[in-house]
Amino acid sequence: MLRALAVVVATAALVPAAGASQQRGFAFGRSGGNIQPFRVVIATDGTVQVTGAAHTGRRHLTRIQLGELNRIAAINSFGTLPRSTNCAGTLPDVAATFIRVGPRTVSVHGGCVAAYQRLWTALTHTVGLST
Repeated sequence: MLRALAVVVATAALVPAAGASQQRGFAFGRSGGNIQPFRVVIATDGTVQVTGAAHTGRRHLTRIQLGELNRIAAINSFGTLPRSTNCAGTLPDVAATFIRVGPRTVSVHGGCVAAYQRLWTALTHTVGLST
């Protein structure tokens, strides 16, 4: 019962506030640097779409998987992360990555934001990403 309630509460994060952008669900990918870009979009119905130089092992996620991704975004305070981070010492030819949860997008160049990396790992694992 408690887990079901947590999934419902976490899923509420997919619904934008009044006046906010109508983007929902998740998106993540990479751009820039010397490597081909890609973008993975996870719709609120669980549909997974990929563009660019990546493949996923899953084309659809369950409501429980979506709720778990929302939970991970919430416990890692995704909503409070800086919109853009350039990690010290990251070479310019290294691609930056981005994650969008609902209307909010965060971009990181490097690996210095642990909370961001935890959500990135959860997203890539859940869709079965291979690049």
